[in-house]
Amino acid sequence: MCGIPKTTTWTRLAVTAEAGDTTITVQGEPDWNVGDHIVIAGTTWHFNYDHEERYIESISGSTITLTEALVHKHISEVPTYDGVEMPM
Repeated sequence: MCGIPKTTTWTRLAVTAEAGDTTITVQGEPDWNVGDHIVIAGTTWHFNYDHEERYIESISGSTITLTEALVHKHISEVPTYDGVEMPM
């Protein structure tokens, strides 16, 4: 593959993205650009079903606007088990 090297190759959602949303908020401020192609990973047991590929329409800090709405809900939670945080 060829392309512009990126420092941020992946990140987590900072808040849950609902079906129909055209924006997502991620942790940190990725060095991504308008037009970049991203994948929002699925968060259900149907891993081959609910991942979504989108293009970035605009980006402002950690808020990314997508060129089309999400079809699936993508959960962002940090449950604690036996005192240990487990980001999802």
